[in-house]
Amino acid sequence: MPEKVLGVDISSVTVKAILLEKSGRTGGRIIAAASLNINDCGGLEPALKKIVADNNCSNITGGISLPMNDIIFRQVTLPFSDDGKIRKTLPFEIEPLIPYSADEIALDYLAASDTGLLVAIATKKNVREWINIAAGSFGEVPVMDISPFPVFSLLAERQALAGCGILVDIGADSATAIFYKNNSVAGVRLFAFGGNQITRTMAEDFSLTEEEAEGIKIRGDYNAAGSKTLAVCRRFCIELNNTIEFMKLNKILQGDPVMITLTGGGSLFIPLQKELKDYFPLPLEIPDLCSLCQIEMDDNLKSIYDPQIMNAALASALSLSAGARSFNFRQGEFKPRAAGIKIKGRLKKVAIVAGLIVILAAVNQCLDYGLQAQRLDNIKNDISFLFKKNYPEASTMIDPLQQLKTKLAENKKTFGVYNGGSDVTVLDLVKDISALIPPAADIMITNFSYENEIVQVKGEARDIDAVSAAKNELMKSRYFKEVSITSTALAKQGGKVDFDLRITLK
Repeated sequence: MPEKVLGVDISSVTVKAILLEKSGRTGGRIIAAASLNINDCGGLEPALKKIVADNNCSNITGGISLPMNDIIFRQVTLPFSDDGKIRKTLPFEIEPLIPYSADEIALDYLAASDTGLLVAIATKKNVREWINIAAGSFGEVPVMDISPFPVFSLLAERQALAGCGILVDIGADSATAIFYKNNSVAGVRLFAFGGNQITRTMAEDFSLTEEEAEGIKIRGDYNAAGSKTLAVCRRFCIELNNTIEFMKLNKILQGDPVMITLTGGGSLFIPLQKELKDYFPLPLEIPDLCSLCQIEMDDNLKSIYDPQIMNAALASALSLSAGARSFNFRQGEFKPRAAGIKIKGRLKKVAIVAGLIVILAAVNQCLDYGLQAQRLDNIKNDISFLFKKNYPEASTMIDPLQQLKTKLAENKKTFGVYNGGSDVTVLDLVKDISALIPPAADIMITNFSYENEIVQVKGEARDIDAVSAAKNELMKSRYFKEVSITSTALAKQGGKVDFDLRITLK
């Protein structure tokens, strides 16, 4: 009987799924496809259960593509390339760059073109929830990637993407751009632009309800887009071009892109395709993974299947057997258990019990008192090292777990760890800060970070009065809720003052 696998693409609004029947003659056959609104179904798990029930595919293996909104990306460089060393080092290398501790995160990485490693980070809490939702809905999930990286990986494997280019995935609420060079990822950027924004501006242009505008957009029942809709599409093109220039300036891209690959449901909007073609003098490719991977399809699906909507779900199904390298959060403690030989009935139970007995006997023989004592000393030394590294100001170590928990709670109260994002761009903030700080203050900013509605600014000023004056001026910003000086110190050279500002957005 042919093996069936499920490919699932999750966004903040919809869940899309492909039921693929593997075949030795071709890349497989799509026997079912579905796209459901998560809110209409009462949540992600009910939506997945409905897909499973409608297609009678319970207890099935699946690959999942997670939404970009729940993932943090960082680029780091390490002085070695051994995978084992990288995975042991990354959590501690990443920890100062994110608002979570090393024991709260799960991560995976890709070798980025000429820029070290592109690291994807999710909280362990979220990973466990996704695994439990999948297990409660359809079955095991050996691959847990991030949309649209499975699409990029398949294209890189099948087409060998030469030169610099961009894969743009237009979703409902956001757009993702993956920048690449010579078949390797160079960087990634999330834009606040999507199909829902297009629908809202169409409703304004044509004086319609959003439901009516969405219907017109889906049917393509328009002669031309309105001025507001075109302006929104053009603004996205400008932001995409600004990102390209920034990456070229920082040597992340060594040259102009030679092609733009467009996918995602929002890419079906013809005026957007035209704006991209007009703004960028580049070939615009709209891939069909079904044709590229020689996937067959049941006749009843051909009239309703749209590649741009279902590409990511199909890529997730194919990722279970494809050799393309992409992200996978089923690593470390989340690594799925290896599927052994299927033994039925009592024979399976007897084999498991016998195996446990043999293992326990071997452990009992091998682990004498001296070995256990040595391991205990090693664990104590490791605990002491980690405690001193993360809490150097502590005079003594009494209860390291409780002490670190208390320290973490104090840090959260001090620095604030918030969920949610902001529609304010970095360019907006930098422009506002530059305009508000008086030139006479003679302030030079040396470090700037912006995440989770918190802006951290480090810099150098003429004196403490200049820092206070800058703080007071920044409070006039329409974006800032609170501006506070978190630290000041005399600079090592020049008699100036080093300072830290913490800015909370409205």
